[in-house]
Amino acid sequence: MPLEITMTEHQLDQSYTALAQATARVGEAKAPLFLATLSLALITRQADAAEALALISQAERLALT
Repeated sequence: MPLEITMTEHQLDQSYTALAQATARVGEAKAPLFLATLSLALITRQADAAEALALISQAERLALT
């Protein structure tokens, strides 16, 4: 399932920049915990498990390419 983006390009850039900056602030050692915590928070905002699982699969495929 392709990722449907409903944000504007500016909002997406703003969010990605904030994510990158927050990841840098927490540091390399705590980045995995930060990203896991954020991921769990975002998963809970999905309509159902199928959507969450599709996003997880998509992210895994992208990470392995």
